[in-house]
Amino acid sequence: MQNVLILTRDAPDRPPLQVTHALMAASLHVCPLPFEAGDGEWINAFNGVPPHLIVADLSDSSDLFLLRSARSRMLTIWGEGVPVPPVLALLTRRHLGVPELRAFVDDFLLPPYEPEEVKARVALLFFRKRSVEAGDMLYFGGIRLSLGAGKVSTADGRPLALTPREFDLLRFLLTHRGRRFPREQILAMVWGVDYEGGERTVDIHIRRLRAKLPEETAALLETRRGMGYGFRVD
Repeated sequence: MQNVLILTRDAPDRPPLQVTHALMAASLHVCPLPFEAGDGEWINAFNGVPPHLIVADLSDSSDLFLLRSARSRMLTIWGEGVPVPPVLALLTRRHLGVPELRAFVDDFLLPPYEPEEVKARVALLFFRKRSVEAGDMLYFGGIRLSLGAGKVSTADGRPLALTPREFDLLRFLLTHRGRRFPREQILAMVWGVDYEGGERTVDIHIRRLRAKLPEETAALLETRRGMGYGFRVD
């Protein structure tokens, strides 16, 4: 069973209930702790076994020091040899303007934290973790994405000539497939909040990306009015 540690600023018996229930419904071992919990509480949470996933409730805080301290705590307790687990952050829209956010979280959820989306995000994080451990390769819709090398090829090995920005855009959409993102959110997560260009640059890059992808892959990259862009998962 996978261990999920929920870090919250509230009392440990008051984590976001809909998130806790969704994780338990997915047959995960869940333990809530306050961010300020001591080393002993971390160790005892899962009988000395490190968590496989950290869910960080930042819905009432913009203090990224909380995430820094959580990662440092993992290294202090279990040492360099234990992989740092992925971090799923519970955010609000104001967090999308924090430039350092992407350095500390692997994925995020915005209110109302729907149970089905919670389970989907967690499943995707575990999938991505397994993909990286299995050789840093992601396979989807007739293409192979090397996350570490920054290269993309077709299923038969033909390389696709993407620009670095096109690769970043493709990686973001693929690792969040099944979701739709509006232009402003894609700009914040791919270009960064300091980017001064207009939102139409997303449309241009999506169009160029579709033109370079195999036909079967491009067909899965959808545009939904009022929702945004994203890869469909059949």
